Amino acid sequence: MKKHWRIVLPAVLGGLLLGVWLGARCERTVQRRLRREGPRPERVLKMLNRKLDLRPDQSVAIGKVLEAKRPAFDAVRREERERMKALRDGIDKDVSPILDESQKKKLVELRARWEKRENEAK
Repeated sequence: MKKHWRIVLPAVLGGLLLGVWLGARCERTVQRRLRREGPRPERVLKMLNRKLDLRPDQSVAIGKVLEAKRPAFDAVRREERERMKALRDGIDKDVSPILDESQKKKLVELRARWEKRENEAK
C-alpha cells in the first residue's frame, strides 16, 4: 500500500501545480486581450444584465447602443495607440545620446520585438 502512495502522491501534486500554472497563464492571456481590445459589447451587456437585472427589452436596447458606440471606442483606442507610439519615439530620441553603440543596438532590437508583439496582438 505504501508503494502506491509513492507514485500517486507526486502525480497528484504535479497535476495540481500544472493546473495552477495553466490557470494563471490563461488568466494573463485574457487580461492582455482585454487591455488590447477593450471589453466587447456582448461582455459589457452580459455584466450589465447580471448587475442591473435588466428586462429583455432593456437588454436589447442597451445592446444596440453599445454596438452603435463601438466604432467611437475603437477610434479612441487607435488615437491613444498613436499617441503612445509618438511618446515612445520621443523617449528613444532623448535616451539615445546617453547610450553607447551596443546599447543603442539592443534598444533598437527591443523596440522591434515589442512592435512585432504588438502588431501580432492586433
